[in-house]
Amino acid sequence: MEAQPNELTKMLEAVVLPEESGTHEQCIYKVPQKIRQVNPQAYTPRLISIGPFHNPLGSNSVENHLQEMEGLKLKYLKGFHKRTNISIDNLFSRVKEWENEIRKCYAGPVSLNSKDFLKIIIVDACFIIEHFLRRFSYTNWNKIDPILLKPYLLDDIFRDLILLENQLPFFVLENIYNLAKLNLPSFITITIQYFTEFNQQNLNSGDFTGPKLPKHFTEPEPPKHFTDLIRTFLLPSSFNFTPEGTGKIDHAMEQVYSVSQLSEAGLKFELSDSKCLLDLKFDKGVLKMPCFLVHDSTERYMRNILAFEECHISDKHSAYISQYFTLLDILINTESDVSILVDKKIIINWTSDANAVATMVNTLCKNASMPKYNAEYLSLFKTLNGFYENPRNKYKAIFVHEYFNTPWKIASTTTAVLLVLFTLIQAVCSIWSLVKSYKDKK
Repeated sequence: MEAQPNELTKMLEAVVLPEESGTHEQCIYKVPQKIRQVNPQAYTPRLISIGPFHNPLGSNSVENHLQEMEGLKLKYLKGFHKRTNISIDNLFSRVKEWENEIRKCYAGPVSLNSKDFLKIIIVDACFIIEHFLRRFSYTNWNKIDPILLKPYLLDDIFRDLILLENQLPFFVLENIYNLAKLNLPSFITITIQYFTEFNQQNLNSGDFTGPKLPKHFTEPEPPKHFTDLIRTFLLPSSFNFTPEGTGKIDHAMEQVYSVSQLSEAGLKFELSDSKCLLDLKFDKGVLKMPCFLVHDSTERYMRNILAFEECHISDKHSAYISQYFTLLDILINTESDVSILVDKKIIINWTSDANAVATMVNTLCKNASMPKYNAEYLSLFKTLNGFYENPRNKYKAIFVHEYFNTPWKIASTTTAVLLVLFTLIQAVCSIWSLVKSYKDKK
């Protein structure tokens, strides 16, 4: 049946166009289905919902395993209220003032009415703040807090708080924390402390709010949310990661070779001292790579960072993490490639399964947009290709691959070489015997 004009009018009235005004932009997304389908569990909270996307009030399908934590959230809200003496009415009215800005941060449909939406925001925000405060006050809470008493709960909540779909805008958390007027470090400080295991470059609150910023910052600004913060911990700050003169990689350019191929050609892999995972350096036949720790949760948090870059960063020159993992995907094809990097301590593999690491790397960027490579990586592509295709290195690689790439080939090649050597020695001895015999007759 065709839609009548009045039906179309009603349909259009329900459509909300993006607004140009507003302080905050969309930054919290539902992971696109083409990316989610590769590993749905990597994007779905296991224990606790944060924000409207997975909350039983806001999600299209009730996720029963998340319902159990709703009662504990209210206990934390009561604990926060007792700690700060902020009246719930005052808190509700203040958050109500930010409602439009909060809604603009969510890119997915949020069909909740104002009352339910604000309830989710307030309960979840106060839970996070109270959880952080208890996490760093063990003397007061480690014997009574239900989460701190059970390490598995602490770990699951930690992992759920990094998921892209499970976020609150950071400004909401910071503003509510500031309303409490606690005589404690700033909220960005305790947040960095909470996620310290990701902070290998030792960023501090001044890197987000002070005058001295790493090069990848253009102006002081807090993270948009926790997923954005984890990504920021990985960003380069001390080397040339500029996009000048770059564009999408030329697919006609020859493929970069794998770790095994480059190793067979004589390229050396060494562990870099750099704490920035993205800082790959090639010099005089040596590729230096920072340490990459792989454990059971690595795929989970990396996938969410990559999903954030896919959804949020329009300039693919700035999709730094995507660039790194697409390059790593080229370098690592098999468990043999992983094993070489493990031997060099470039990869620390806590999964004890080299094939699982190779599979993870090869699927992290599956179905995502191809990034535009920065000048640093484009130069590295050309250098690695040039090294391998140098005739001396290329033929060395072919020789090694054909005769020394498996134990059986090594054994058979060694046997053949020894056989030829012994035959040559025998021939030389025979000739020497004939020459000596001839001299003796004379």
